Amino acid sequence: MKNRKQAGWRRLFASILALCALTFCAMPAYAAEGFTFKWDTGDERDSTEPHCKSLFMVNLDTDTVVYSLNPDEQLPMASMTKIMTYIVAYENIPDIEHAVITVPQSVEDDLAGTGSSLAGVQVGEELTGLQLLYLLMVPSGNDAAVTLMEYVDDLYESGKIVPEDAPDPEDPGAQGGDASGTAAEPSMAPAEDRGEGVIDYSGTSYFVQQMNKKAEELGCRNTHFTNPHGLHDGNHYSTARDMAAITKYAMTLPNFTKIVSQPWYEKPATNLSPEVSTKMNTNKMLLNYPDENGNNYFYTYASGIKTGSHDQAGFCLTSSATAYGYTYIIVAMGDMEGYAQGIHNEMRDSATLYRWAFTSLQKKTIASQGDVLSSVKLEYAYQKDELLLAADQNVSVMLPNDVDATSIRVTVDAPESVQAPIRKGEQIGTATLSYVDEVIATVPVVATESVSRSDLIAGWEQGRSLLTSPWFIAVMAAIGALIVVYLILVVFYRRKQKMLKRVKKFRDL
Repeated sequence: MKNRKQAGWRRLFASILALCALTFCAMPAYAAEGFTFKWDTGDERDSTEPHCKSLFMVNLDTDTVVYSLNPDEQLPMASMTKIMTYIVAYENIPDIEHAVITVPQSVEDDLAGTGSSLAGVQVGEELTGLQLLYLLMVPSGNDAAVTLMEYVDDLYESGKIVPEDAPDPEDPGAQGGDASGTAAEPSMAPAEDRGEGVIDYSGTSYFVQQMNKKAEELGCRNTHFTNPHGLHDGNHYSTARDMAAITKYAMTLPNFTKIVSQPWYEKPATNLSPEVSTKMNTNKMLLNYPDENGNNYFYTYASGIKTGSHDQAGFCLTSSATAYGYTYIIVAMGDMEGYAQGIHNEMRDSATLYRWAFTSLQKKTIASQGDVLSSVKLEYAYQKDELLLAADQNVSVMLPNDVDATSIRVTVDAPESVQAPIRKGEQIGTATLSYVDEVIATVPVVATESVSRSDLIAGWEQGRSLLTSPWFIAVMAAIGALIVVYLILVVFYRRKQKMLKRVKKFRDL
């Protein structure tokens, strides 16, 4: 009876362990990147814990990831979509700053009933491309986004835009295909997984197809766009890492950083609006006054970039900040709790991380050009059997203030040996630099000197290598075996000849 009970307890315990194992195996794993940050800083301005589902912080001066939380989790990015909309518009509209664009009727039709964030443009209103970019990024106008999309689509349909990968019309063997040159799009999300009245343009709009193509070019493997504004669609998503890559690229385009840093935009008079109107930025980190709930999110060093929000995305924010000679960007996604309460915790999380980074991290050179990092065996050189390998360039990264460069671990990936001749500066391998088991940089390692080849030593080494090689030994062994067999046969043959001679002599008698 007692043994039966013990067996039952063992089975129950084993079942619990199996269930735990299955549960942990089913949980998504995200690689930890950056440095450890203890959120409870004691500063009443700071978040005591992260409120966002995903966070990704990068120092732009060194391209160092300094903090991350679930950076590869696919999430809706809401109006942060417009960062890519800016990119595609700027790269596809000729002379966008001066191009005059008329707001089409489709803007009103497509956005009716969607609860969109609007910049207040009117059907038939004439605006320059630059004005529309301001209205897209500052007040987050979905109407500006659709206007830009429709204008680019019209240019494409009229033949005024020709994709770089389009087939040559004079080539009879050219194959037609999708205008975007991209892979097939994911299947359309079911109606229940799309916001009310939201249209999926991915199968019909050249502009949206270009958004997906650009994302692919930028290495964004977890991003897909179905519209230019960010209204909810189950197939419209990104990750904090991908949004950081998109943002870094956008920051290289003319006017982008200037536009996204404006606290407000003065929309000039147009053919339909005789009055100048002020459009406030949705990024409250740029506004130094309390919002409607009495909360002030102003951060002195903030310099943009784009907000986003809807029921499925919560509050989202891609932001940038510059201070003390350093510039960072943070992508914060999925502040659901704050969205439900009307509190911008995504901005508080971001400001908390900025304060920490600007006071606790600094740029440190962890390898200088010419620093010897390793060595390899050298062959075919006179009176020299070792080649020193040095860093090909300076390597600087952001590190905590109290971390010394000597704490960096260097791992060199290079062949066991190299053969002369070697040219000074010739790349031999790469060095990986790590801190607390996290890769923070890689650098090519090169030969520190030129080494000529000794033909005499090379001939000797090659001859010795030949004589000691397994295949040579096998061939010689085979030849030796054949010689032995031959000698044995010769011995047998001679014995037989002697016997025949004896027999013949005996017969002659």
